[in-house]
Amino acid sequence: MTDFQRPEHRIIAKALRLMDPTLLVLNRCWFAGGTAVVMMHGEYRRSLDVDFLCADMDGYRAMRSLAVEKGVGGLFAAPVTALREVRADQYGVRTLLSLDEQTIRFEIVRESRIPLDGIMNAGLGVPVLLPSDMMAEKLLANADRCQDRAVAYRDAIDLGMLIDHHGAISQDAVTKAENAYGGDIGRKALWVVDRLADRVELQHVCDALQMKREDAARAMSALSREVLRFWHRS
Repeated sequence: MTDFQRPEHRIIAKALRLMDPTLLVLNRCWFAGGTAVVMMHGEYRRSLDVDFLCADMDGYRAMRSLAVEKGVGGLFAAPVTALREVRADQYGVRTLLSLDEQTIRFEIVRESRIPLDGIMNAGLGVPVLLPSDMMAEKLLANADRCQDRAVAYRDAIDLGMLIDHHGAISQDAVTKAENAYGGDIGRKALWVVDRLADRVELQHVCDALQMKREDAARAMSALSREVLRFWHRS
């Protein structure tokens, strides 16, 4: 089991260990989102949400049915408890959890834009999204919300950290993202690189996400290099 430095992440890791990994793999339900990226790449920022993605129709139906019929107890063992009833629809399953006096927003998102794959992660005890699919999801998320300053450009930072760790943006990630959103993937990637060249905006990232400036700068250096490689300006 991975040892985490931030106490909030230690509690999230404990919650993940109270899930059934066999059930998750069977239904192709992958730990993903910013918290997965953060916990797998050195805890460079604070992240408190637990998001799973499911692109498999049968798998999502099974996970949704389990959550609706059994509540949080169908997804987590004790002592995880629910702070509100599970809400489920065609887009996802959502609830608030409590463990060791920490509130955790939990969601299973029904991903209908791109296919996904994952692999078991021994350190976390659950299956996680493949790195290339994490990159694709971050490209999509950046296109959706990078211009909302309240989000603090977290998708760009997470993508930059993925690139820094793995060396490059996966061509498969770009292809999947562009198949879903077309040219807006490149436009928004270029936009956020320009935006975070501003020192004030980069400091806003550090303050909002509770991360070191050198980590934010490293992420943006990696992202800028790859964005210009794929979408160099005419």
